[in-house]
Amino acid sequence: MKLLVYSTGDPAGVNIASHLQEKLPFSESELNSKPALKCGDIMLQGIDSRLVYLDIPLPGVEWILCLSRHASASGKPCLTSHTPGNLTSSTELGGNPNEVGISNPALQTSLIKELSRSQADKGLACQVTVEATHHGPTSLAAPITFVEIGSDDTAWKDETLGEAVASAVHRALSSPLPLSPGTLAVGGGHYSEKFTKLMQEGKHEIGHIIPKYAMDEKAGSSIFRSCIERTRGGCSSIVVDWRGANSASKEVLRELAESLGIELVRV
Repeated sequence: MKLLVYSTGDPAGVNIASHLQEKLPFSESELNSKPALKCGDIMLQGIDSRLVYLDIPLPGVEWILCLSRHASASGKPCLTSHTPGNLTSSTELGGNPNEVGISNPALQTSLIKELSRSQADKGLACQVTVEATHHGPTSLAAPITFVEIGSDDTAWKDETLGEAVASAVHRALSSPLPLSPGTLAVGGGHYSEKFTKLMQEGKHEIGHIIPKYAMDEKAGSSIFRSCIERTRGGCSSIVVDWRGANSASKEVLRELAESLGIELVRV
């Protein structure tokens, strides 16, 4: 079962979910003794709490997709996807310190491709970008991915953006996702044009992304290994934004790639 979940208090999540209901023939169902909608092996459920604190039983759930809002100081419209996780000791928005969720590279990459397609098809004046790993939840037993509308109340409620994300999700769900090794991406800022482009072009299926600001706390941290281990299908490569990574981390990554027998790629 694939679980699509949104917060009933989040206008972007409600927006996306309402458009998804127009695209898929859902029927009434139940999950964890609460109302849900079902279409084949896809379940859609709204919950009362914020998604960053998501903590529900997941019997038979293969992976989770959170339909959500994205907030930023710029307020610029954007469509994003990312994996949750706390790369440092900070737990400001849910989850445990130095713990990451299980990433789903195939789904996240498919979403970035399909969001880009929606952007082009509809001529949307907004950015499509993958974000670095951040916030909770971090302890769920199933892979989890966020797809989001940013970055203010006007965008969250925009019907065109809601339909664009719903269309992208619908297309991403239309084909089976391969269970194959993905890629850990390291370096750069929170929004990486380099990693987004690699995903759009199908050159790498990226799961966790560790930006430079998260390396500064502990360059030799075990977070690199943890992100690889907490990736659906594991990782066959590490892609590094070489100019956007500090020297200490580069050395740690060289040694880690060699010890695991996986490819280290500079971009």
